[in-house]
Amino acid sequence: MTREKSKRKQDIVLLNVLFCMLVIFIHCSSEIITQMDHGRTAYQAVRILSRLSGFVVQGFLLLSGVKLFLKPEVHYGRFYLSRLFYVVLPYVFWVTVYYLYFCYRGIMGFSWYDLGQYLLWGNLSAQFYFVVLIVQFYILAPLWRLIYRRVSPTVLLLVTLMISGICSSGLTDIAKLLLPGREIAHLDVLFLRYLFYWTAGCVIGMHYQEFQRALRQHWLGLTILYLLTAFFNAGVAALASSELPAWLMDQIHMLYCISAILFFYMLAQLLTDGGRITLKPLSALDRATYDIYLVHCLVIFIANEWMYRMKITDLMTRYAYRALIAYAGSILLCLLWQAVKRRTGRLMAKS
Repeated sequence: MTREKSKRKQDIVLLNVLFCMLVIFIHCSSEIITQMDHGRTAYQAVRILSRLSGFVVQGFLLLSGVKLFLKPEVHYGRFYLSRLFYVVLPYVFWVTVYYLYFCYRGIMGFSWYDLGQYLLWGNLSAQFYFVVLIVQFYILAPLWRLIYRRVSPTVLLLVTLMISGICSSGLTDIAKLLLPGREIAHLDVLFLRYLFYWTAGCVIGMHYQEFQRALRQHWLGLTILYLLTAFFNAGVAALASSELPAWLMDQIHMLYCISAILFFYMLAQLLTDGGRITLKPLSALDRATYDIYLVHCLVIFIANEWMYRMKITDLMTRYAYRALIAYAGSILLCLLWQAVKRRTGRLMAKS
Protein backbone atom coordinates (compact mmCIF):
# COMPACT_ATOMS: atom_id res chain seq x y z
CA MET A 1 0.00 0.00 0.00
CA THR A 2 1.25 3.47 -0.87
CA ARG A 3 0.21 7.03 -0.27
CA GLU A 4 -0.44 8.81 -3.53
CA LYS A 5 -3.13 10.56 -5.45
CA SER A 6 -5.65 8.24 -7.10
CA LYS A 7 -8.61 9.20 -9.24
CA ARG A 8 -10.86 6.59 -7.61
CA LYS A 9 -11.48 6.89 -3.87
CA GLN A 10 -9.67 4.01 -2.21
CA ASP A 11 -12.23 3.45 0.52
CA ILE A 12 -14.79 2.86 -2.23
CA VAL A 13 -12.34 0.55 -4.02
CA LEU A 14 -11.97 -1.57 -0.89
CA LEU A 15 -15.72 -1.78 -0.31
CA ASN A 16 -16.43 -2.56 -3.94
CA VAL A 17 -14.05 -5.53 -3.88
CA LEU A 18 -15.31 -6.74 -0.49
CA PHE A 19 -18.96 -6.65 -1.56
CA CYS A 20 -18.14 -8.53 -4.76
CA MET A 21 -16.32 -11.30 -2.85
CA LEU A 22 -19.26 -11.64 -0.46
CA VAL A 23 -21.71 -12.03 -3.35
CA ILE A 24 -19.71 -15.02 -4.60
CA PHE A 25 -19.72 -16.50 -1.08
CA ILE A 26 -23.52 -16.17 -0.87
CA HIS A 27 -24.11 -17.97 -4.15
CA CYS A 28 -21.54 -20.67 -3.42
CA SER A 29 -23.38 -21.36 -0.15
CA SER A 30 -26.87 -21.82 -1.57
CA GLU A 31 -26.59 -25.63 -1.96
CA ILE A 32 -25.57 -26.02 1.69
CA ILE A 33 -28.55 -23.94 2.82
CA THR A 34 -31.09 -25.73 0.63
CA GLN A 35 -29.86 -29.34 0.87
CA MET A 36 -27.86 -29.95 4.06
CA ASP A 37 -29.43 -31.45 7.18
CA HIS A 38 -30.53 -28.49 9.32
CA GLY A 39 -29.26 -30.16 12.44
CA ARG A 40 -25.63 -30.04 11.34
CA THR A 41 -23.31 -27.38 12.74
CA ALA A 42 -21.94 -26.69 9.26
CA TYR A 43 -25.44 -25.85 8.05
CA GLN A 44 -26.05 -23.38 10.87
CA ALA A 45 -22.65 -21.74 10.38
CA VAL A 46 -23.08 -21.30 6.62
CA ARG A 47 -26.68 -20.11 6.97
CA ILE A 48 -25.73 -17.49 9.56
CA LEU A 49 -22.70 -16.27 7.62
CA SER A 50 -24.75 -16.11 4.43
CA ARG A 51 -27.45 -14.03 6.12
CA LEU A 52 -24.81 -11.75 7.65
CA SER A 53 -23.39 -11.26 4.15
CA GLY A 54 -26.80 -10.28 2.81
CA PHE A 55 -26.19 -6.52 2.84
CA VAL A 56 -24.05 -6.41 -0.28
CA VAL A 57 -26.70 -5.49 -2.86
CA GLN A 58 -27.81 -2.68 -0.57
CA GLY A 59 -24.16 -1.72 -0.23
CA PHE A 60 -23.63 -1.66 -4.00
CA LEU A 61 -26.68 0.59 -4.39
CA LEU A 62 -25.39 2.93 -1.72
CA LEU A 63 -21.95 3.14 -3.38
CA SER A 64 -23.61 3.90 -6.72
CA GLY A 65 -25.46 6.81 -5.13
CA VAL A 66 -22.25 8.03 -3.53
CA LYS A 67 -20.38 8.01 -6.84
CA LEU A 68 -23.19 9.85 -8.66
CA PHE A 69 -23.28 12.68 -6.11
CA LEU A 70 -19.53 12.98 -5.63
CA LYS A 71 -19.54 14.71 -9.01
CA PRO A 72 -20.50 18.40 -8.76
CA GLU A 73 -21.96 18.33 -12.27
CA VAL A 74 -23.20 15.51 -14.50
CA HIS A 75 -23.38 15.65 -18.29
CA TYR A 76 -26.42 13.44 -18.78
CA GLY A 77 -25.66 12.54 -22.39
CA ARG A 78 -22.27 11.11 -21.43
CA PHE A 79 -23.72 9.64 -18.24
CA TYR A 80 -26.43 7.64 -20.00
CA LEU A 81 -24.08 6.61 -22.79
CA SER A 82 -21.56 5.29 -20.25
CA ARG A 83 -24.29 3.42 -18.36
CA LEU A 84 -25.41 1.88 -21.65
CA PHE A 85 -21.93 0.68 -22.62
CA TYR A 86 -20.58 -0.27 -19.18
CA VAL A 87 -23.71 -1.52 -17.39
CA VAL A 88 -26.56 -2.43 -19.76
CA LEU A 89 -24.72 -4.00 -22.71
CA PRO A 90 -22.55 -6.33 -20.54
CA TYR A 91 -25.75 -7.33 -18.74
CA VAL A 92 -27.52 -8.11 -22.03
CA PHE A 93 -24.50 -10.08 -23.22
CA TRP A 94 -24.21 -12.22 -20.10
CA VAL A 95 -27.95 -12.86 -19.73
CA THR A 96 -27.89 -14.11 -23.32
CA VAL A 97 -24.83 -16.30 -22.61
CA TYR A 98 -26.52 -17.81 -19.52
CA TYR A 99 -29.71 -18.42 -21.48
CA LEU A 100 -27.88 -20.13 -24.32
CA TYR A 101 -25.98 -22.26 -21.79
CA PHE A 102 -29.25 -23.37 -20.16
CA CYS A 103 -30.69 -24.15 -23.61
CA TYR A 104 -27.56 -26.14 -24.48
CA ARG A 105 -27.87 -28.12 -21.25
CA GLY A 106 -31.53 -28.88 -22.05
CA ILE A 107 -32.79 -26.97 -19.01
CA MET A 108 -34.78 -24.56 -21.20
CA GLY A 109 -36.03 -24.37 -24.75
CA PHE A 110 -35.05 -21.32 -26.75
CA SER A 111 -37.64 -18.55 -27.08
CA TRP A 112 -37.03 -14.93 -28.03
CA TYR A 113 -39.98 -13.92 -25.84
CA ASP A 114 -38.57 -15.74 -22.81
CA LEU A 115 -35.14 -14.20 -23.35
CA GLY A 116 -36.74 -10.76 -23.50
CA GLN A 117 -38.57 -11.42 -20.23
CA TYR A 118 -35.37 -12.54 -18.54
CA LEU A 119 -33.61 -9.40 -19.74
CA LEU A 120 -36.47 -7.20 -18.55
CA TRP A 121 -36.85 -8.67 -15.07
CA GLY A 122 -33.37 -10.01 -14.30
CA ASN A 123 -34.69 -13.34 -13.04
CA LEU A 124 -32.64 -15.80 -15.09
CA SER A 125 -29.91 -16.02 -12.44
CA ALA A 126 -29.83 -14.83 -8.85
CA GLN A 127 -27.46 -11.87 -9.33
CA PHE A 128 -29.10 -10.21 -12.32
CA TYR A 129 -31.91 -8.45 -10.45
CA PHE A 130 -29.41 -5.91 -9.11
CA VAL A 131 -28.82 -4.60 -12.64
CA VAL A 132 -32.57 -4.10 -13.15
CA LEU A 133 -32.66 -2.19 -9.86
CA ILE A 134 -29.69 0.05 -10.55
CA VAL A 135 -30.89 0.89 -14.05
CA GLN A 136 -34.14 2.23 -12.55
CA PHE A 137 -32.14 4.55 -10.32
CA TYR A 138 -29.89 5.60 -13.22
CA ILE A 139 -32.88 6.42 -15.42
CA LEU A 140 -34.16 8.78 -12.74
CA ALA A 141 -30.74 10.39 -12.12
CA PRO A 142 -31.87 13.93 -13.09
CA LEU A 143 -34.79 13.64 -10.67
CA TRP A 144 -32.56 12.56 -7.79
CA ARG A 145 -30.10 15.40 -8.42
CA LEU A 146 -32.94 17.91 -8.69
CA ILE A 147 -34.73 16.87 -5.49
CA TYR A 148 -31.91 15.74 -3.23
CA ARG A 149 -29.96 18.98 -3.47
CA ARG A 150 -33.02 20.94 -2.39
CA VAL A 151 -34.37 18.86 0.50
CA SER A 152 -32.92 18.44 3.99
CA PRO A 153 -30.83 15.24 4.29
CA THR A 154 -32.66 14.36 7.51
CA VAL A 155 -36.04 14.58 5.79
CA LEU A 156 -34.78 12.57 2.82
CA LEU A 157 -33.40 9.78 4.98
CA LEU A 158 -36.45 9.54 7.25
CA VAL A 159 -38.99 9.55 4.41
CA THR A 160 -37.10 7.02 2.27
CA LEU A 161 -36.44 4.82 5.32
CA MET A 162 -40.18 4.63 5.91
CA ILE A 163 -40.85 3.91 2.23
CA SER A 164 -38.25 1.14 2.08
CA GLY A 165 -39.33 -0.29 5.43
CA ILE A 166 -42.95 -0.52 4.31
CA CYS A 167 -42.13 -1.83 0.85
CA SER A 168 -39.63 -4.43 2.06
CA SER A 169 -42.36 -6.50 3.67
CA GLY A 170 -45.71 -4.98 2.66
CA LEU A 171 -45.42 -4.11 -1.02
CA THR A 172 -47.46 -7.12 -2.13
CA ASP A 173 -50.23 -6.27 0.34
CA ILE A 174 -50.24 -2.65 -0.82
CA ALA A 175 -50.53 -3.77 -4.46
CA LYS A 176 -53.44 -6.08 -3.59
CA LEU A 177 -55.17 -3.24 -1.73
CA LEU A 178 -54.77 -0.78 -4.60
CA LEU A 179 -55.51 -3.34 -7.34
CA PRO A 180 -57.85 -5.93 -5.82
CA GLY A 181 -58.22 -9.14 -7.77
CA ARG A 182 -55.06 -8.61 -9.83
CA GLU A 183 -51.80 -10.51 -9.47
CA ILE A 184 -48.84 -8.12 -9.64
CA ALA A 185 -45.57 -9.87 -10.50
CA HIS A 186 -41.93 -8.80 -10.16
CA LEU A 187 -42.46 -6.40 -7.27
CA ASP A 188 -39.16 -7.65 -5.83
CA VAL A 189 -37.25 -5.63 -8.43
CA LEU A 190 -39.15 -2.38 -7.88
CA PHE A 191 -36.69 0.32 -6.79
CA LEU A 192 -38.88 1.56 -3.90
CA ARG A 193 -37.78 -1.36 -1.71
CA TYR A 194 -34.19 -0.12 -1.92
CA LEU A 195 -34.80 3.63 -2.08
CA PHE A 196 -33.30 4.30 1.34
CA TYR A 197 -29.91 2.82 0.47
CA TRP A 198 -29.69 4.77 -2.77
CA THR A 199 -30.76 7.96 -0.98
CA ALA A 200 -28.25 7.40 1.80
CA GLY A 201 -25.53 7.04 -0.82
CA CYS A 202 -26.61 10.25 -2.53
CA VAL A 203 -26.59 12.15 0.77
CA ILE A 204 -23.17 10.71 1.63
CA GLY A 205 -21.84 11.76 -1.77
CA MET A 206 -22.99 15.33 -1.19
CA HIS A 207 -21.32 15.47 2.25
CA TYR A 208 -18.46 13.02 1.81
CA GLN A 209 -15.77 14.60 3.95
CA GLU A 210 -18.19 15.14 6.84
CA PHE A 211 -19.31 11.52 6.52
CA GLN A 212 -15.70 10.30 6.60
CA ARG A 213 -14.99 12.29 9.76
CA ALA A 214 -18.16 11.03 11.43
CA LEU A 215 -17.25 7.41 10.72
CA ARG A 216 -13.80 7.77 12.26
CA GLN A 217 -15.08 9.72 15.25
CA HIS A 218 -17.85 7.23 16.06
CA TRP A 219 -16.04 3.99 15.28
CA LEU A 220 -16.77 2.50 18.69
CA GLY A 221 -20.50 3.19 18.57
CA LEU A 222 -20.74 1.84 15.02
CA THR A 223 -18.88 -1.31 16.06
CA ILE A 224 -21.22 -1.92 19.00
CA LEU A 225 -24.27 -1.27 16.82
CA TYR A 226 -22.99 -3.70 14.20
CA LEU A 227 -22.30 -6.43 16.75
CA LEU A 228 -25.75 -6.05 18.32
CA THR A 229 -27.63 -6.12 15.03
CA ALA A 230 -25.46 -8.98 13.77
CA PHE A 231 -26.34 -10.95 16.91
CA PHE A 232 -30.08 -10.49 16.38
CA ASN A 233 -29.84 -11.13 12.64
CA ALA A 234 -27.85 -14.31 13.26
CA GLY A 235 -30.53 -15.34 15.75
CA VAL A 236 -33.15 -14.92 13.05
CA ALA A 237 -31.09 -17.14 10.74
CA ALA A 238 -30.73 -19.78 13.44
CA LEU A 239 -34.46 -19.91 14.15
CA ALA A 240 -36.90 -21.74 11.96
CA SER A 241 -38.64 -19.31 9.61
CA SER A 242 -42.03 -20.09 11.15
CA GLU A 243 -41.00 -18.85 14.59
CA LEU A 244 -40.97 -15.16 13.61
CA PRO A 245 -43.35 -13.17 11.41
CA ALA A 246 -41.91 -12.28 8.01
CA TRP A 247 -42.32 -8.53 8.52
CA LEU A 248 -40.26 -8.64 11.73
CA MET A 249 -37.50 -10.66 10.06
CA ASP A 250 -37.41 -8.11 7.23
CA GLN A 251 -37.13 -5.17 9.62
CA ILE A 252 -34.37 -6.83 11.65
CA HIS A 253 -32.47 -7.58 8.47
CA MET A 254 -32.92 -4.02 7.20
CA LEU A 255 -31.54 -2.58 10.44
CA TYR A 256 -28.63 -5.01 10.18
CA CYS A 257 -27.93 -4.02 6.57
CA ILE A 258 -27.71 -0.34 7.54
CA SER A 259 -25.38 -1.02 10.46
CA ALA A 260 -23.23 -3.43 8.42
CA ILE A 261 -22.73 -0.93 5.60
CA LEU A 262 -21.75 1.77 8.09
CA PHE A 263 -19.43 -0.61 9.95
CA PHE A 264 -17.55 -1.77 6.87
CA TYR A 265 -17.45 1.77 5.52
CA MET A 266 -15.85 2.77 8.81
CA LEU A 267 -13.30 -0.04 8.52
CA ALA A 268 -12.52 1.09 4.98
CA GLN A 269 -11.82 4.58 6.32
CA LEU A 270 -9.43 3.24 8.92
CA LEU A 271 -7.66 0.84 6.55
CA THR A 272 -7.17 3.46 3.84
CA ASP A 273 -6.63 6.45 6.13
CA GLY A 274 -9.74 8.13 4.82
CA GLY A 275 -9.09 7.01 1.27
CA ARG A 276 -5.58 8.45 1.09
CA ILE A 277 -3.74 5.10 1.04
CA THR A 278 -3.68 3.70 -2.49
CA LEU A 279 -4.46 -0.01 -2.65
CA LYS A 280 -2.54 -0.87 -5.80
CA PRO A 281 -3.09 -4.65 -5.58
CA LEU A 282 -6.86 -4.07 -5.59
CA SER A 283 -7.05 -1.59 -8.46
CA ALA A 284 -7.28 -4.20 -11.23
CA LEU A 285 -9.73 -6.29 -9.20
CA ASP A 286 -11.85 -3.20 -8.57
CA ARG A 287 -12.14 -2.56 -12.31
CA ALA A 288 -13.22 -6.18 -12.84
CA THR A 289 -15.86 -6.38 -10.09
CA TYR A 290 -18.87 -5.78 -12.34
CA ASP A 291 -17.72 -8.45 -14.78
CA ILE A 292 -17.05 -10.82 -11.87
CA TYR A 293 -20.51 -10.08 -10.50
CA LEU A 294 -22.13 -10.96 -13.82
CA VAL A 295 -20.12 -14.09 -14.64
CA HIS A 296 -19.56 -15.85 -11.31
CA CYS A 297 -22.88 -17.74 -11.21
CA LEU A 298 -22.15 -19.25 -14.63
CA VAL A 299 -18.82 -20.47 -13.28
CA ILE A 300 -20.72 -22.01 -10.35
CA PHE A 301 -23.18 -23.74 -12.71
CA ILE A 302 -20.30 -25.18 -14.72
CA ALA A 303 -18.54 -26.29 -11.52
CA ASN A 304 -21.72 -28.01 -10.34
CA GLU A 305 -22.02 -29.81 -13.68
CA TRP A 306 -18.40 -30.96 -13.46
CA MET A 307 -18.92 -32.29 -9.93
CA TYR A 308 -22.05 -34.13 -11.07
CA ARG A 309 -20.08 -35.84 -13.83
CA MET A 310 -17.28 -36.68 -11.41
CA LYS A 311 -19.87 -38.13 -9.01
CA ILE A 312 -18.78 -35.85 -6.14
CA THR A 313 -21.76 -36.02 -3.80
CA ASP A 314 -20.52 -34.99 -0.34
CA LEU A 315 -21.95 -31.52 0.27
CA MET A 316 -18.93 -30.07 2.08
CA THR A 317 -16.54 -31.42 -0.55
CA ARG A 318 -18.72 -29.91 -3.26
CA TYR A 319 -18.80 -26.64 -1.30
CA ALA A 320 -15.00 -26.48 -1.17
CA TYR A 321 -14.59 -27.26 -4.88
CA ARG A 322 -17.34 -24.81 -5.82
CA ALA A 323 -15.82 -21.97 -3.83
CA LEU A 324 -12.34 -22.60 -5.21
CA ILE A 325 -13.54 -22.75 -8.81
CA ALA A 326 -15.92 -19.81 -8.46
CA TYR A 327 -13.38 -17.44 -6.92
CA ALA A 328 -10.39 -18.48 -9.00
CA GLY A 329 -12.29 -18.92 -12.26
CA SER A 330 -14.33 -15.72 -12.07
CA ILE A 331 -11.47 -13.52 -10.92
CA LEU A 332 -8.88 -14.84 -13.37
CA LEU A 333 -11.27 -14.76 -16.32
CA CYS A 334 -12.36 -11.18 -15.62
CA LEU A 335 -8.85 -9.91 -14.88
CA LEU A 336 -7.74 -11.38 -18.20
CA TRP A 337 -10.67 -9.69 -19.95
CA GLN A 338 -9.77 -6.36 -18.32
CA ALA A 339 -6.15 -6.74 -19.44
CA VAL A 340 -7.26 -7.46 -23.02
CA LYS A 341 -9.53 -4.41 -23.02
CA ARG A 342 -6.82 -2.13 -21.67
CA ARG A 343 -4.27 -3.47 -24.15
CA THR A 344 -6.72 -3.05 -27.03
CA GLY A 345 -7.52 0.48 -25.88
CA ARG A 346 -3.84 1.44 -25.84
CA LEU A 347 -3.30 0.00 -29.33
CA MET A 348 -6.33 1.86 -30.68
CA ALA A 349 -5.15 5.09 -29.05
CA LYS A 350 -1.71 4.74 -30.71
CA SER A 351 -3.23 4.09 -34.11
